[in-house]
Amino acid sequence: MAARKGQLTETTPLLPTHSKHRGKRVFAAVAAVLAAGSLFSYLLLAYCNYSIADTSSKRLSSAAVGRYLHITDLHVDPNYMEGATTYSQCHRRPPHVLPPDYDSAKDGHAHTGRFGIPLAKCDSPIALINATSEHLKHEWAHKLDFVIWTGDSGRHDGDPEQPRTFDQIIQGNDIASAALRSAFKKIPVVPNIGNNDVSPHNELAAPGHKRACKTFRALERSWRPLIPKDQVPTFHYGGYFAKDVVDYDGRKGGITALSLNTIYWYRANAKVGGCRAKDSPGLAQLAWIRYQMRRARMRNRDIILLGHVLPNRDNYRPSCYHGYARTVTQTVPPPALNSSDSSEELVNVHAQLFGHSNVDVWAFVGQEAKWINSHDALLIATENVTDKRLWWEREVDEESGRFGKLIRDVWSTDVTMHAAINQPDERAWEDMEDDPQVHFTESADHIVPVVNATVKQSLPSDFVESLLKEFERVLVQNPPNPRLGVTTISPSIIPKYVPSFRIFHYLRSQPAQGERWWHLPVGTLLDYDVYWANIHKLNTKAQIDVRSFFTRLYRFSDEYKIDDLSINSYLKWAERLLSSKALRKRFRSLTYLGTQ
Repeated sequence: MAARKGQLTETTPLLPTHSKHRGKRVFAAVAAVLAAGSLFSYLLLAYCNYSIADTSSKRLSSAAVGRYLHITDLHVDPNYMEGATTYSQCHRRPPHVLPPDYDSAKDGHAHTGRFGIPLAKCDSPIALINATSEHLKHEWAHKLDFVIWTGDSGRHDGDPEQPRTFDQIIQGNDIASAALRSAFKKIPVVPNIGNNDVSPHNELAAPGHKRACKTFRALERSWRPLIPKDQVPTFHYGGYFAKDVVDYDGRKGGITALSLNTIYWYRANAKVGGCRAKDSPGLAQLAWIRYQMRRARMRNRDIILLGHVLPNRDNYRPSCYHGYARTVTQTVPPPALNSSDSSEELVNVHAQLFGHSNVDVWAFVGQEAKWINSHDALLIATENVTDKRLWWEREVDEESGRFGKLIRDVWSTDVTMHAAINQPDERAWEDMEDDPQVHFTESADHIVPVVNATVKQSLPSDFVESLLKEFERVLVQNPPNPRLGVTTISPSIIPKYVPSFRIFHYLRSQPAQGERWWHLPVGTLLDYDVYWANIHKLNTKAQIDVRSFFTRLYRFSDEYKIDDLSINSYLKWAERLLSSKALRKRFRSLTYLGTQ
């Protein structure tokens, strides 16, 4: 029987992909579609019993409200095989060489379904990427203003029998880019580089190194035309870029998205250091953010920051974390819009969006007073005691020194002139040798285990507790934190827990005085919805209606009784969270999308 429009069947074609820069076509693997079994019994109970009422959307129906999608961590795996063992990272069906004590009953290999398997170290099958693309095309393309895509489209490198190559990383990005461009033909999509979009993962050399150049150029081609032409030189230099995504209704200005290269701040990247040295790639990116914020103020535009790895003390090198916090956070409470006090400019960052962790959480980011007093003062080095800028901030503002040169030569250069004069010959890059394959140790009779199938895969048990302690530290800090912001971490498409994404609601135009949210600046985040795909059920169906592939799990404001997503609202909500055991239990459950 023919499938109706909006349905996926066992014969639905998969997304093709190609890579022009390698001089040959690369096709996405076509996954065999078999009848899917059930998941583990504990997952069955969790998925069937866990639901949240779909409450009214009336409060967000105002014409002043806009929407955008945050999608992250697609981790496309063309080698995914339905019916394979999770032990093989879902790459091989039994029988294959296994250790003598292997217990197939505990592995769940018969249940690796068409759209993936939750709670296992397997990546996203092509069928899941196709279904996600079709759902977004039919349900969201006409409702959204823009799309934020925060990286990690390459598969993980965890299977010793199929080591991941650089070409395969680019292939994953080819497929993910094609899927999103197919879904969103008329609205801006902003891509981003993740720690699994480089080879080896987590490692990225400084700008100018041939591997860094190779990576940035390959990703730019894979994402083309998503990076604006005038930003291509900046991306080729450092892996970051700016893109205007929306203009406000009824007034000048709009929102500019800054796509950050968080790998240059990441502790796990051994190829670069911190953000203190003058030639630090991480410091250069901080200077670029300041430059873009200055441009945004002059153009009356607000900023959304997007990156892959969440900024915190564990993920970033200390000097990079505090430099980031200093650059992007605002005084709490923020100055009134009509304030005559110009000593602290209102930082125009309305959202900070990240991925990487696969969970559904948010966190504070801020620079402590002790760091400002003990470190920044040493770097100011100016005869003007009223000038509290750091040396590199002055260079950006005055367009002098090293960062003034970067502004003139790269960040604000004419793209045609830059491409003609400063870019290396394309054929010379094509001839570069590929990254060597990673070698793995294995015994003569079986592969080294990738996943302990008897242990449920999750973040460390104290992950939520560490967040709660951070909330408490922010609320009780003495002296109070002088600079504070909020970062949000969206859940992932890869079924680490369950495929999910967020829809954010923001103030696109100024309501009339007295109407709801009239007191908030345009651009302020108001709310978000989390959508999930119950792949336990979807894996058992021969035909899928893509319109209902993802359904709403919950709305933040309804679940936690919060008015908006301003910093002051988050502070009030964090205080309630710390004082309520029931609320903390709910927060923990939603962090893992109800699977814990």
